[in-house]
Amino acid sequence: MYAKGFLRAYASYLSLDPAPLVEAYRAQARVDAPLVERVPGPIGLLDRRRRAPNWVTVGIVAASILLAASLYQLLRPAGPTATPEPGFLARNPATTVAQAASPSSHGPATTAPPAAKGVSVVLRYTAPSWTLVKLDGKVAFQGTPAASEQRPFSADKAIDVILGNAGGVQLTVNGRQLGAAGQPGAVWRGSFKPGDPGARG
Repeated sequence: MYAKGFLRAYASYLSLDPAPLVEAYRAQARVDAPLVERVPGPIGLLDRRRRAPNWVTVGIVAASILLAASLYQLLRPAGPTATPEPGFLARNPATTVAQAASPSSHGPATTAPPAAKGVSVVLRYTAPSWTLVKLDGKVAFQGTPAASEQRPFSADKAIDVILGNAGGVQLTVNGRQLGAAGQPGAVWRGSFKPGDPGARG
């Protein structure tokens, strides 16, 4: 009885049908049971006691169950395999940042002032004066501006100026004030180039 209960419990644990195992055990127990035609009186008393189970048969059946369970584990289809998550280094690849040299490490940069390009002349009139201006050899202005007018001019190479009333015109060349070009009523001619603060007559 103990062997049958063990077989049923073990088969239930393995999710197997216990009926075939119990039937196999009963068949084996019937084969192993001795046939006695006449039972003497003292032996008859022993038959009344509960017969102990055949442990050899129980071991054979248990080994068969274990073998069947092992085969089931080996032959059952494999379930979906979980994909392992990438490690920390794979999720966060190391990045190499090139460190640029700081400009302050080499000291303050010295910037040279840009060289002056071209020539500029500003004519400020305090009295009317006939005027002729040429920029790089080409006539750019010719006329008689009135008093209080101001005329700026610029060129790449040279500015040539002719004034009919030199005392009525104030000159500023390349940003430097030079004052009146000459005496009132006098005719004045001048030529200016890059870097000139003064007039060339």
